[in-house]
Amino acid sequence: MANRQVTAEGVRMIQRLLAILMATTMMFSGCIGWNEPSSPFYGAEVEQGDVPPFSLDSHDGNVFNSSDLQGKVVIVGFIYTRCPDICPITSQNIAYVHSLVSAEHDDVAVVSITVDPWADDPGTLAQYVVDQNLSWPHLTGPVEEMEPVWKAFGVGLTTYDDDSDADGVVDGFDICPDTPANEVTDHHGCGMDTQEGETDNSTAGSGTSGRHALPGYWVDHMTGTVILDRDMQQRVFWGDMDWNPDFVIKDVETLLAE
Repeated sequence: MANRQVTAEGVRMIQRLLAILMATTMMFSGCIGWNEPSSPFYGAEVEQGDVPPFSLDSHDGNVFNSSDLQGKVVIVGFIYTRCPDICPITSQNIAYVHSLVSAEHDDVAVVSITVDPWADDPGTLAQYVVDQNLSWPHLTGPVEEMEPVWKAFGVGLTTYDDDSDADGVVDGFDICPDTPANEVTDHHGCGMDTQEGETDNSTAGSGTSGRHALPGYWVDHMTGTVILDRDMQQRVFWGDMDWNPDFVIKDVETLLAE
């Protein structure tokens, strides 16, 4: 009997301790929630994001002024036409978002800004717009006019001309490293004899591609897509590798509702 009485008292003691612990946890959680409100955005919230006024050349041959964006929620993307991988994907993600939000809102705008103005003149950008089936301004200009825009958006930009295997294709474009010396390569730097190079895309020993000559430099840029509010303030950042189009749409709608 004594053992049963002790066990019952122990159970009641444990119940009282659990009740106290739960109450304390709820109070502590409430304090944390009060002091640290969550962000309204799915992307990364930008705290300091002024955008200086700028005028750049559009792919359609006109001059584009940033003042045309005032009063709109703006999606700003950074691309370059020679980008072999992420830029076309980013462009299509933006196109998907734009097609959905513009169907219901006429105060959403999109612009894309090149990070390779050395190669991306208006005509080159115009062809990219056609190839990608896009519908918004793609901007370029002299480097000295591009640099303040890149800086405002935190674009990290590096160009280099390394060609480790000396096959005539700079490393950024070369998907087949260590090509044997003097072997004919294709557009991607793959040897025709030892690396299964594409026969319709051979350099044929000329140093140029069967499709088009590659500039002797590579552009490496660290950036993403930025969403501006109606006052031209940067509010949300989406990294190129983090894109979730449905969540980007929700962030745009949050800014539209402000």
